[in-house]
Amino acid sequence: MALSDNIVKYREKNGMTQEQLAESLRISRQSISKWELGQNLPSIDNLISLSGLLDISLDELITGEPYLHFPFDYGKPKSKASAIILAIIVVFWMLMGGIFGNIGYSFMFGSIFYILIVWIYPFDFKKYYNYWTLEKRGIRYLVGNKEVYSSWENIIMPIKALLHIRSTNFVEYKQMTKVEIKVDLFGYQPKKVVALGNYAPGSSQLMNESFVMKITTKDGKEVYLDLKSFYWHQSIERQMLPTILMFLKRKNVEFVDRQGIIELIKDRDVHLVDELYKRREETKKIHAD
Repeated sequence: MALSDNIVKYREKNGMTQEQLAESLRISRQSISKWELGQNLPSIDNLISLSGLLDISLDELITGEPYLHFPFDYGKPKSKASAIILAIIVVFWMLMGGIFGNIGYSFMFGSIFYILIVWIYPFDFKKYYNYWTLEKRGIRYLVGNKEVYSSWENIIMPIKALLHIRSTNFVEYKQMTKVEIKVDLFGYQPKKVVALGNYAPGSSQLMNESFVMKITTKDGKEVYLDLKSFYWHQSIERQMLPTILMFLKRKNVEFVDRQGIIELIKDRDVHLVDELYKRREETKKIHAD
């Protein structure tokens, strides 16, 4: 979005007319009009004043992107409430053996209960373990990260997080040669299955389209970063992902986006996965014809 469009957008969002904004800046209304028509540009002093009057950062005013604060933890839950709930579940699981006197049965039923919580409950307890951090010089990521984890690894991750068993590596932006983003769709459209008519990504950990960013480094190493926190509509990750991707695109690396994800997620209300399934179906029809 151009600077001129942003001035109009945020002026109207703040309920200000051109006259009111001009009066606050002590300039003519015609100057405001020329900015908004793209016929002229504000001076540096006026840009700084505009960002204050319109209550946004200079980055957001000029580029339309939210300000990116460093370090930014992508996917890390902001609250420990869910971790406390999980800890209570694990403790309850352990105590069942003492209460009922049969450790074998208690362990079996406790394990089943734990697995159901980790896999089916909408909240992803693994986020306490597999989040990654965007820093000024590079990205800090989980040691041994993978594009796809085994069932056992997915089950054990929340416990590792509770026990603070987590180590990280760091890759500098200057060491990156390629960044690729992709959503791995299922072989079928879940919403077309009657039992899953209300399906939405993130509604269950058992069914979730993988959404990852793959980074290739100069020494050939591949780093996989989980982007699925974007699926939650109220998350800060959903708000900031377009800005993060644009930030990485400016790092002079090859950027691969075969599905056109960046353009889709610029609309905060977009149903990314639904749109990708729709495009796939349209492509199939074209090839069939």
